[in-house]
Amino acid sequence: MRDDVGSSDLMRLSRLLLAELRQDRGVRIGESTVLSRKVHTLLPQEPTVVYINALNDAGQVFYFRPRKDEVLHMDIFHEVGEVDHIAVAEAVRHTVTSWFGDPMFQKIRGLAIPSTSEILDFIDIQTGTGGGRVTGALNYGKKPSLLRAHKNHVHLALMVPESCLSLLVFLADAIEKVIMRQGLEIRKIERIVGTGETKGTPQNLEQYSSLFDSKLTSHSASGMGADWAAMGAEMKLEAISGLAEEFGGAANLLSFLEAVKSSMAVMPADVTQDIGDVEDLAGRLESLGLVKRDRFRTILTERGAEVETLLRSNFISVEAGVRRLLRKIPLSCGFHATEKGPMRTHRREYGRLSKEARPLMEHELADAIAVPETAIAALVRRGMTGDTRSFLTRDDLRVGKRRPSRGPEICLLVDSSASMVGKRIRAAKHLVRHLALATDFRITVLTFQERAVSLRIASTRNPRVIENGLSAIRPAGLTPLASGICEALDFIKAKKLKNILMVLITDGIPTMNRWTADPAKDAITAAKRIAQEKVPFVCIGLQPNREFLRRLCEVSGGRFYVLDEFDRDILVSLVRKEGSPFRI
Repeated sequence: MRDDVGSSDLMRLSRLLLAELRQDRGVRIGESTVLSRKVHTLLPQEPTVVYINALNDAGQVFYFRPRKDEVLHMDIFHEVGEVDHIAVAEAVRHTVTSWFGDPMFQKIRGLAIPSTSEILDFIDIQTGTGGGRVTGALNYGKKPSLLRAHKNHVHLALMVPESCLSLLVFLADAIEKVIMRQGLEIRKIERIVGTGETKGTPQNLEQYSSLFDSKLTSHSASGMGADWAAMGAEMKLEAISGLAEEFGGAANLLSFLEAVKSSMAVMPADVTQDIGDVEDLAGRLESLGLVKRDRFRTILTERGAEVETLLRSNFISVEAGVRRLLRKIPLSCGFHATEKGPMRTHRREYGRLSKEARPLMEHELADAIAVPETAIAALVRRGMTGDTRSFLTRDDLRVGKRRPSRGPEICLLVDSSASMVGKRIRAAKHLVRHLALATDFRITVLTFQERAVSLRIASTRNPRVIENGLSAIRPAGLTPLASGICEALDFIKAKKLKNILMVLITDGIPTMNRWTADPAKDAITAAKRIAQEKVPFVCIGLQPNREFLRRLCEVSGGRFYVLDEFDRDILVSLVRKEGSPFRI
């Protein structure tokens, strides 16, 4: 589709969409998609007619927003069936990141627009299998009545600036393709009718939004009271697990709620190190009705106190729920990143044959025949018995055991300087937890800050050791990248690790020297060792440091990715993609 249009076509299309939306009308995109800022109704007796309910603003009805015309509502209709919401979310993420990275689209957008992650954070989906925020856990919208209501369409609610309206055309196209790949036909909408009547649609559609997932909910709203009250204990714990996963773990969420409950003027340092922007997350809890904020203090609401009590008394269950969510992270096939540099062939350490050979035991299958020893045994038998008829018998067979090889390993070298506080270090820890739970990699984590390089996790899969190592990471100080690279290489060499991928995660350029007065030059010198020692290497960094990262990976023989921001799911997708060839 992209090849068929130019920037002028998209600008004209954006103006047409905007004109219709400003008149409170619905717009059909293609044959199956309806877009408006209102609630849509489709009656069973008229399956090809969509009613746009002008009295029901989508943002106000779904998300309790005080102002109208803030939330866009898009439905893609199909024949009755279940569309996998995980696949839809992946298509949405891929489309948005591709749109932001395409030079043609950059020409038609305004200058003051959000980043890719900020756009994606404000897109919610719902299908007949579930829903949630496309950058979230996607384990919401599971009520039977809600699933039944979405058997015939994919629902999107989103907030995008007017300069990005042309994106919606490509989202509709991508979702139609997902529907058809799953064996369902898209349904043609013959007519869109604007009406001041609700056509039987209830005024309150709380069930359409996710309790703890959506960022579209107004911070001034009281929360999803009816939905929460109707939930059973198990569903409440599932929702709390989703919120805890967003905070970086049940312990972080509990500490935060306890600090609010105790009216602490300053949040504990161990909490702020992980969660970062306290005001942002307090606003998040306010939007869910868990806290209220005055000018000088934050107060726990009745529902917030209930959540704190449930979390405290069911801490182990919530932690188990967080682990389930970490295992189920949907891998993104597309993301806004630049990939450069050919990766050196991945080295694998296969099991080696032992020098010791032994006769084949009765009923044993020959795994690895020791050929020289077998030939010698046959010659000795023939010489001693004089048997010249059979060159080789089963008794002659000798086998050697394979010495077990170590499994695949990932060595994560994580920048823990002051600029990594909050969301960035939380994303890095999220990556480590996911790898430990969802893959067979042994994990090593080294962090670097000020003049220190610390070995936090040493080649293990032990959950307790990994969690203890992560809890000790406290971002602060400058960025000694050269020292970090050298210490990581020394560890790999000392442990004689072969089947390993080294991954550097850094948000800045070096600011602490090692050999000379120039920290960047020292880091380049250290990176040359990576090439010399033939260690497969991947660097993940941010846009402002693009040129430095390019040079670093040129001398190291590795590959680099440049992101707008460290999104936890994108980090998981990148490292899983790069680590997959290392599996034996």
